[in-house]
Amino acid sequence: MTISAFLRKLFSPLLVGNCLGVMVALGILVAGSLSFLQCYTNHDRTVEVPNVRGLKLEDVRQKFEALGLQCEVADTGYVDTFVGDVVLEQSIRPGEQVKTGRIVELTINASSARAITLPNLAENCSRREAEAKLRALGFKYLRTEFILGDEDWVYSLKVNGEVVSSGTRVSVVTPVTLVVGDGHVYDEFNASDSLDYTYFPSLDESHDSLLEIGGGETDIQSEIGTEAFE
Repeated sequence: MTISAFLRKLFSPLLVGNCLGVMVALGILVAGSLSFLQCYTNHDRTVEVPNVRGLKLEDVRQKFEALGLQCEVADTGYVDTFVGDVVLEQSIRPGEQVKTGRIVELTINASSARAITLPNLAENCSRREAEAKLRALGFKYLRTEFILGDEDWVYSLKVNGEVVSSGTRVSVVTPVTLVVGDGHVYDEFNASDSLDYTYFPSLDESHDSLLEIGGGETDIQSEIGTEAFE
């Protein structure tokens, strides 16, 4: 095949038409894809995130929906000065510009404080250890009551003035009292076991013992002093 014949076939109307058709189709596909992505990602369309702290959750949902935003409850907390079901925190700061469709995570206030099971602390740890464990569980109000016993040793726990056992469920905002020893431990004392009686016999017994030895009155006075016989 000569070069001229090859060029005639290469630039034939049919082949050129097919190539142009493919290029047009490819251009339309690229343009459509870019347009779709721009619409899907809301390119250059942003809204300002409002401050919804302190608002009821239902009102927040409506507010976000009107702005083209979404919200989800991610966590709960408890603040006794707020009513239940109001927003305490939001994951995106107020005033920040975000694309429509963005999800904002919310922390809402629980209607009541959560209850926690008390761990085994009585007769098991010191006051410092007990306070650390209770605070780690979320208990906010801890008190101390001292009784006679080993210093800072936890003997029992009280809630509302009553002794409670481990495993009892108590609200984290309820005061918990630790009953601990004050460090003053007294042993029982029996007067019949007096050291004075054991190691220092009475004066009459000393006098009789010296007479039996044969020391006489003079020896006795020299041993225990004349004042003892006056």
